[in-house]
Amino acid sequence: MKKSYITVKDITITSIFAVILFVQEQLLFFLPNITFTMLLIVLYSKKLGCFKTIFINFVYVLLDNLFNGSFNLLFVVFMFIGWSIVPILLNTIFKKVNNNILLSLLGILFSFLYSWVLIIPGCIVFNTDIISYLKMDITWEVVMATSSFLTILFIYEPLSKLFDKILFLKEDKYIQS
Repeated sequence: MKKSYITVKDITITSIFAVILFVQEQLLFFLPNITFTMLLIVLYSKKLGCFKTIFINFVYVLLDNLFNGSFNLLFVVFMFIGWSIVPILLNTIFKKVNNNILLSLLGILFSFLYSWVLIIPGCIVFNTDIISYLKMDITWEVVMATSSFLTILFIYEPLSKLFDKILFLKEDKYIQS
């Protein structure tokens, strides 16, 4: 029987993973569009499922925008939508994809989808047309796609194994009944 409630453990785990997602991006701020964000969201999506990953994305987007001083509600909503595409697609259409090579190729797709979702608020806020925005952003989209591809290709599998070891430890090993 599948549980339909949220436990303290669920809240703790999702909060920790949201903080990891936020902190890694802040540590790599000096490398534009080169982060482990896509890798981690793909990993969370495959291991934790859609709902928990969307919650992690929500916390991450709020933290990212509050910390960077760019809390524009228009960008916040579209960032959340852009990052939420990943767990939704990985838990529906691409549910059976577990191969790190295929996930790496999906990382490229997800990077472009995320970037294209941000075209709408970008054009509104910067008062520019779509073609001009794309010309300015295409280099950074390619950098993000390349970063996503490489990190998923080389780091997803070992990180996935480590994730399983850490996350699925038996609780009774530490708690005596």
